[in-house]
Amino acid sequence: MNDFLARMENSSRTRLAAAEGIASVESVRRQAEMVPTTGLPPGFLLFAEIKPTSPAEGSLATSGFRDLVRAYESGGAAAISVLTEPTEFGGSIDLIEEIVGSVSLPVMRKDFIVDPYQVWEARAHGASGALAIARMLDAEMLEALAAAAVEADMFLLVEAFDESDIEAISALDLSSGHLLVGVNSRDLTTLQVRPHAHEALAPLLPENCVAIAESGIDSPEQVRAVTGAGYHGVLVGTSLMRSPDPAAAVASLVQAGVS
Repeated sequence: MNDFLARMENSSRTRLAAAEGIASVESVRRQAEMVPTTGLPPGFLLFAEIKPTSPAEGSLATSGFRDLVRAYESGGAAAISVLTEPTEFGGSIDLIEEIVGSVSLPVMRKDFIVDPYQVWEARAHGASGALAIARMLDAEMLEALAAAAVEADMFLLVEAFDESDIEAISALDLSSGHLLVGVNSRDLTTLQVRPHAHEALAPLLPENCVAIAESGIDSPEQVRAVTGAGYHGVLVGTSLMRSPDPAAAVASLVQAGVS
């Protein structure tokens, strides 16, 4: 694991310990079980992201998130991804509740999750899904997070950066319908996007998985390229956060994905 992920893991574990000090996993689960979840729709999946800060691009926004996600929804997004990591991405777990109350779409917690507690915590705040990074987790913890997602009736987007990550994900039971596979084209050392990484890794993806292309996608041409390679959706953040017309930007990407 590189230095960036190691820092994010340490930060996540610190936040986990603080959360566990406030509420036990049993109480968080009880609270979570009272919160409904929203399933992902069929067809092309565009995850439109709320990301206050990008480590690669700097500050993106500090307010106006409710209006932004409503624009995403009107443009045809399938789900909202919300960064909840505070130190590098400017997010918070409370931001999920703000977004969930603004749209009818499923909302995903995007963070550096290291324990099933954080899956239940996400649902307790209204999330219908969560993201896990395969490289940060051993096989036992990956399985535990997948089991928590199934039990919580949430989807789990398990993220890969290279062939070894995909091999780890392939060992999971992907038949439940709760697990998606994300391929992130960003280089974790330079934080730059690797051109054509999605297409290069596509042939290695598990058979019949729902695959999502992440990072570096900001045009209809790129959407057509990854759907042509076999992906079922995309996750788009920075370009939508900076778009002067996010509804139109989302609509153009969705149209490329279904055409």
